[in-house]
Amino acid sequence: MTREVQIIPFGPGLAEGVAAACSELGWPSYADPDVAARGCSAPGVTTRVALADQAVVGFAQVLSDGVVQAYLAQIGVLEPWRRQGIATKLIEAAFGACGAQRVDLLTDDAQGFYRSFDHKEKAGFRIYPG
Repeated sequence: MTREVQIIPFGPGLAEGVAAACSELGWPSYADPDVAARGCSAPGVTTRVALADQAVVGFAQVLSDGVVQAYLAQIGVLEPWRRQGIATKLIEAAFGACGAQRVDLLTDDAQGFYRSFDHKEKAGFRIYPG
């Protein structure tokens, strides 16, 4: 049985679904619908959402200058929906809409997935000022 998934731009009506997905994924920062609504629609942010039967099953958030640089800030797909190409479609849709020429990201455990894209591997840091 093939389950149809739509990839659509984030809109205010999707904030609760994104927050619920974040909660299920164990990501407390965006588990509040108000935070999800503001963060997914902030200036310079492109968010794409995967819907199945009108329920959010994943999303991707890209921060970009709209010209050259972009950063994949979040990508998440709920467990029952993984390994169906949804994450790839989300990344491609968000990147295609953000206007940048390249996208950078950090990962602790998904190197194999990201190597499936045309890429260059580089070392990186996450800095916590203050």
